Amino acid sequence: MGHSSVSRPMFRTLSSLTFLAGLVAFCAGGCKQGPFQPAVTQTAPSSAFQQQAQTLTSQVQDLNRRVSQLDLNNADLHRQLAQADQKAQQEKQTAQEQIALLQKQLGDTAGRLKDAQLARQESDKQVNALQASTRLRGGAAITANNSVRQSLATIAIPGLDIRQDGEVIRIEIPGDKLFLPGTNQLQTDGYRILDEVAAAITRSYGRQRIVVEAHTDDSLSANPTGAHLLTSTQAQAVFQQLVQRGRLPARQLSVLAMGENHPLVSNGTPAGKAKNRRIELVVYPDTIDG
Repeated sequence: MGHSSVSRPMFRTLSSLTFLAGLVAFCAGGCKQGPFQPAVTQTAPSSAFQQQAQTLTSQVQDLNRRVSQLDLNNADLHRQLAQADQKAQQEKQTAQEQIALLQKQLGDTAGRLKDAQLARQESDKQVNALQASTRLRGGAAITANNSVRQSLATIAIPGLDIRQDGEVIRIEIPGDKLFLPGTNQLQTDGYRILDEVAAAITRSYGRQRIVVEAHTDDSLSANPTGAHLLTSTQAQAVFQQLVQRGRLPARQLSVLAMGENHPLVSNGTPAGKAKNRRIELVVYPDTIDG
């Protein structure tokens, strides 16, 4: 059958459906708004704006994180700077204190050196005077007289070694019996010993010249000036006691600091060191009368 067999109502229905289908297809493919269609909101620009806003928000958040980290770094740097400044101030103060201490020690050492030099000069003067006193005018050496040699047997002081040494007589007093260790301070028994020595000298050598020699051991070998200064002050202490308490004439006595230069025995043992710490009263043959 041809188209004539299709009824007109059915044909009209099919045509309507075809038109509607074409219209839908056309609009789905991007048809433009007609004057009778309602306004449709376009979403493409809104989506782009939201994407840009999200991007900017992310960037702001990242910048905020960086700023926070920079603040932390800045605070840490300030803390480190404060610590470094405090440490520098402490080191500066410590250095200043050390410099002050060194300056004080230097001043003390200079003072002790000056005292030692003066003591040595005085000792040198006394040695020169002693050497001059042991010679007659014209340069002839003085020999021991008979009275000095004969007086040796008359002296007896318990605990002391008295011996003839060439032209002189030596009265040896252990330093440990006279002084507190390493000082020029007399012990209680030291006064008694010096009183007995002064009495013996008055009886037997009342007119002879006498030199007070002070000796020590090698304990101060690293500081020869200290050893000389110690023996100088010890000799002076004995001199003062013999003159003030013993009533010996000051012009009869001279002092001589020997330091550690003339040991009697080896310093290799404690007993040897003790033996070398001594005071020797050296009685010379010439008299104070000239």
